[in-house]
Amino acid sequence: YSLINLPAAWDITTGSNSVIVAVIDTGTTPGVDLAPRTLAGYDLISDPAMARDGDGPDPDPTDEGDSTGPQNSSFHGSHVAGTVGANTNDGFGAAGVTWSTRIMPIRVLGVGGGTTFDIASGIRFAAGLPNSSGALPPQSAHIINMSLGGPGVSQTMQDAVTDARNAGTL
Repeated sequence: YSLINLPAAWDITTGSNSVIVAVIDTGTTPGVDLAPRTLAGYDLISDPAMARDGDGPDPDPTDEGDSTGPQNSSFHGSHVAGTVGANTNDGFGAAGVTWSTRIMPIRVLGVGGGTTFDIASGIRFAAGLPNSSGALPPQSAHIINMSLGGPGVSQTMQDAVTDARNAGTL
């Protein structure tokens, strides 16, 4: 945390519970450090096999794991959500970057990764815009975190990012 000057930043602010950060990733697993500030999210994985939960998009962003073999699943979304906003000074786990921000988990990555279509739908959902699920969050996210990557450039992805930004989501 010292490499990104968090101790000095915490002297200025530890965040605000009026801010919502959407973590677009593998979803989250139940966790003591995240539960108090985790909002309802969404699972936007359209392929049931990739989702590993037996269905397509639904309001349950629980991370079912992304492993395709003997290696362990990454549960990367839980890790990222914890980095953003894990409870702090509670004697459990690590400190989050912000101690107050609310987290909206959005599941777009599953077994073997994800699709541009699902990720773009996740961006649109987070921003409170029409998306493939037909669902909208009660309140759109102020900030979207995507700790993911992929090949090339996609107009679908660029359009989703532009639309989210135009709707006021960073």
